[in-house]
Amino acid sequence: MTKGHVEHGTIVLERRIKAPPARVFTAWASEKARVVWAAPKAEWVIAYDRFDFRVGGHEVGRFGPPEGPHHVTTAHYYDIVPERRIVFAYGMAYEGATIAVALTTVDLQPDGGGTRLLLTEQLAALDGGDRPEYREAGWSEMLDKLVDTAETA
Repeated sequence: MTKGHVEHGTIVLERRIKAPPARVFTAWASEKARVVWAAPKAEWVIAYDRFDFRVGGHEVGRFGPPEGPHHVTTAHYYDIVPERRIVFAYGMAYEGATIAVALTTVDLQPDGGGTRLLLTEQLAALDGGDRPEYREAGWSEMLDKLVDTAETA
């Protein structure tokens, strides 16, 4: 890692989900549902030390391979409009060092009988510990699992 280096990136991902916005929103707002889809790799696990999905809420989650080591995310929710929008900022640490900070917006729009989900993230990857393309790949896998979770609920 190079101390003092920052790499900025904007990630925009879209998914069409064959489930109404209420079901997609519930998959995001429920800790039980989120542990099913929110680990960025299929073989990884996620657990929440604190889960507080509300405006002003604060979350702490750990994820990674079952045997560790784990990444730690700390999130704060700034705006939640049920079934429409989620805005949160979070930092990610690995082995005690902050590797990224991001502002993320999830926009849920009715789309026929389903939902159009648009995720936009503005990322600051710090000191080479993370990269925008890594984050995009992680979010892409998580959103694919979110689609499955919402469509089969």
